[in-house]
Amino acid sequence: MKAIQLKKNLKTKLWRYAALFAIIGLGLSGCAEDDPLEDPSANRDRYLGVWQVTENTGINHPQFYAVNIVAGSQDDEIIIEGLYNEPSTRVDAVVSGTAMTIPNQNTAGINFIGDGTANTDFSQLLVTFTANDGSGQDVVEAVMVP
Repeated sequence: MKAIQLKKNLKTKLWRYAALFAIIGLGLSGCAEDDPLEDPSANRDRYLGVWQVTENTGINHPQFYAVNIVAGSQDDEIIIEGLYNEPSTRVDAVVSGTAMTIPNQNTAGINFIGDGTANTDFSQLLVTFTANDGSGQDVVEAVMVP
């Protein structure tokens, strides 16, 4: 009888340990670090700051200047100040992960539309946009680095 009781106790303990390890395992997997690309405002923050621009195509290429990227009013919105080497431009863009979209807009008398892509560590942005100040469309491909 003692042997049967001992077996039952051992079996109960094994089940308890198995359940404990399962709970600990689930708890640890729930503590994984969040991906900043999934949080719109954390993702947007990776674009913010001063970037050095090299325009590789366009009417005025090669052209070198700095832009300042600031947060927009939405969690996924940025504002590129000084794009096209025009200090008074404030170009709105929407970001999602490493993708950036510049919707059709007018700022400082210049129409802009385009898109871009950041590399995975956000050390470079490749941006293609069309600018039109009334004299015709200028298609620009630019590289931005922090």
